[in-house]
Amino acid sequence: MTLDRLAASSQVDDERAERILAAARELLLAWGYKRVTVDEIARRARIGKGTVYLHWKTKETLFAELLRRELHEVLGTVAAGIEQDPSAALPSRLVREVFVRQTQNPIARAIHASDSEVLGALAVTASGLPVIQELGFHTLLTDLVDVWRKHGLVTVTVPAADQIYTIDAVLTGFITGGIAVPPREDFPLDHRADLLGHAIKAALETFVVPDEATVRAAAQDVLATLAAAQGALAAARSRSVSR
Repeated sequence: MTLDRLAASSQVDDERAERILAAARELLLAWGYKRVTVDEIARRARIGKGTVYLHWKTKETLFAELLRRELHEVLGTVAAGIEQDPSAALPSRLVREVFVRQTQNPIARAIHASDSEVLGALAVTASGLPVIQELGFHTLLTDLVDVWRKHGLVTVTVPAADQIYTIDAVLTGFITGGIAVPPREDFPLDHRADLLGHAIKAALETFVVPDEATVRAAAQDVLATLAAAQGALAAARSRSVSR
């Protein structure tokens, strides 16, 4: 087979894989993981069932790929915002943006909330971990806090572990919503995001306003951290597809 034909064949495979993932995403949101079958995914993607299995050996590996892709996309969007405005790398700004992006993406929200109604058996991995942890979010938070501490953007008078826990608990609480307080119509997404940003700023950031050079240096390290997290997700996706 010539190089041109190999390239064309690879493009066809990629396009077909995207159709499969798009169909799986639609069905996951409409029905939840438990009810979705490979037969229905194939019908929705207008391909044969056997073709789905050429890309992913099991329904579980297909949806694991979808979850990694969704989180990869969220991190990419956050990174794009920092590239345009380095101050978006500040803790309160970044956590706020993650909240907005995950709230707007129903699958990303389900991942962070371990929503079993949507994710079914995928909400907890075979090793017993919440899927958000298995996807590396704890590692990402740890690395981000290290960057912020290095550049003096958060206080260093408390342990980093306390700061990681605070971000995780507060962000998760805002994503899953309150329990004791009923939902209100005057709590739109932007308002909730602002409340989250204020909470993170008050809990973690120093009272000293960082200068522009510090913010830019920190932003570059934050971008590198996000890129590393995306790289880990992409590498896992590649292994999943090739199995």
